[in-house]
Amino acid sequence: MIDIHSHWIKYPGHVTDAFVEEASIARGRPVDLNILPEDYLKAMEPVEKCVVFGMKACLSGFYTPNEDIAAFASYAPEKIVPFMSVDPTEGDFLDDFDHAYHDLNLRGLKLAPMYAGFDPNDRRLDALYARCQKLGVPILYHMGTTFVRMAPLKYSRPFLIDEVARRFPELRIVIAHLGHPWEGETLVVIRKHPHVWADIAAIYYRPWQFYNSMILAQEYGVTGKILFGSDYPFSTPAESAQGIRAINRMVEGTNLPRIREESIEAIIERDGLKSLGLR
Repeated sequence: MIDIHSHWIKYPGHVTDAFVEEASIARGRPVDLNILPEDYLKAMEPVEKCVVFGMKACLSGFYTPNEDIAAFASYAPEKIVPFMSVDPTEGDFLDDFDHAYHDLNLRGLKLAPMYAGFDPNDRRLDALYARCQKLGVPILYHMGTTFVRMAPLKYSRPFLIDEVARRFPELRIVIAHLGHPWEGETLVVIRKHPHVWADIAAIYYRPWQFYNSMILAQEYGVTGKILFGSDYPFSTPAESAQGIRAINRMVEGTNLPRIREESIEAIIERDGLKSLGLR
């Protein structure tokens, strides 16, 4: 397995108390957002490679320096593929990108339009997108809902990525979380654009919506554009694979259609790094 969606978070440090409180309320229990390297690596034992990132989003109280991600990746450089993050609401975000790519050797970019409060189609981002396209740096966008009250949902609709992909057709893009709960928008965007993908992180534990989303993906013929991700620490790769494989159990004994088993295994075993040009 290749896990293309995992977080490294240090608390206190990378997130505010308010962010942790909102996350705990959303989960219905206290959430531990201090990830120790040894715990992370133990959770990642089932996977060959794992993409790890922090997030820069001043608006939402989430801010991980790229230097911290580079240092974290050094615990297992043969396994961890580090992604940077920038906050385009900061005036020096292009310098931040250049430093992370050229000096820290971070190979991908995590953007969080909703959490940081920016429109992914803002033309001020075109210079960033052009750099990514030229250098072969894939962008993983957080798309979909959140528990953070101050994060504007209008910047998290998957259809917004259609415009980015039309302006930068060689830019490799991942829409995270299947764009939950707007999975239909995600599926039509990834069908339309050869270099736009979606990941399946943190979807399996909403089983009814997950099932319907995968049926729609099957009907559109785009299950081959879906990549495996765990959303660690909110789920582990092992838990995620188990949850994905269990998708058809809820319709046993009914005439409802099934997700093809070969499609399920293909998602779990797909080389997401190769898809994103990072092999």
